[in-house]
Amino acid sequence: MDKKQTPRKRNHYTHAQKTGAKRPSDAVYSANGKFIQYPGTQSAATTARKRNLKRPQTREEMQRKSRKTIRRQRNRYRLVTFFLVTILLAICLFISLKVLFIVHSVESVGSERYDREEIVAFCAIPMEENIFSIDTEALETALYENFTYVENAKVQRKLPDKILITVTDSIPTYYSENLDGLLSTYTIYSQNFKKLTVQAAAPNGLMGLDCDLSDESIHRIINQMIDILDKNGYAGVTGLQVKSSSDINVIYDGRITVKAGTMLYIEYKMKMAFHVINSELSATDKGVIDCTQAGSAVFKPQY
Repeated sequence: MDKKQTPRKRNHYTHAQKTGAKRPSDAVYSANGKFIQYPGTQSAATTARKRNLKRPQTREEMQRKSRKTIRRQRNRYRLVTFFLVTILLAICLFISLKVLFIVHSVESVGSERYDREEIVAFCAIPMEENIFSIDTEALETALYENFTYVENAKVQRKLPDKILITVTDSIPTYYSENLDGLLSTYTIYSQNFKKLTVQAAAPNGLMGLDCDLSDESIHRIINQMIDILDKNGYAGVTGLQVKSSSDINVIYDGRITVKAGTMLYIEYKMKMAFHVINSELSATDKGVIDCTQAGSAVFKPQY
């Protein structure tokens, strides 16, 4: 028994000398007799951890902690600033809605066809209402749809307390003939092709349109032709016929038809046609000027 224990004791004495334990009897053993440690000693991991805690911090570690502290303070400052700005905006919004920018006057200008009082009464803008709560777009649409001769309406907020309604009147400019058997009626359109009214008598002084305005491509051709005629000062045009993109005709003074064909070289074609009208024809000539081929304008009289 003594021989088996001698090596263990020698090891204990050796370990005791290294660790500083006073005697082997102070050793702690597990239930199966396995040596654990001497009282007062610590494991290597615990000792290393304490050694690390006690050692002075390096410059990099101090800088890293300093950056973390600055970042934490900056985030806290941003949070507080956001909170204060939110409260300030809420206070300003409350004051603007309940105290400032209250409607005290409503004015209508621009229309010669409708009374100003009639326009203001239709809009029915309540007094003492905040001007930013007024739906200006809805009022503009309602004015355009409910007043036949309103071509355009603009409702504006005028700070601090005024609503201004600016109305542009429609001007009868074009007409189209509607055939229903033997009965003819005439639809009158404004300068922007707003449908104004239908009447039984043919209007005077308006440009006749023989086309399908519901067709976007034809409507686009009509707008282009009108722009060309206005830009070049071609007066005396009384009608436009656009059956398709390849069948475009201009009626001059109700007696001369200019056949343009397509929109290709249309400005040059109009220049040639009006040169013939102004230089070679009399005020009583009737007929057709064929300009379908660019560079030529052939007049064919009609008797």
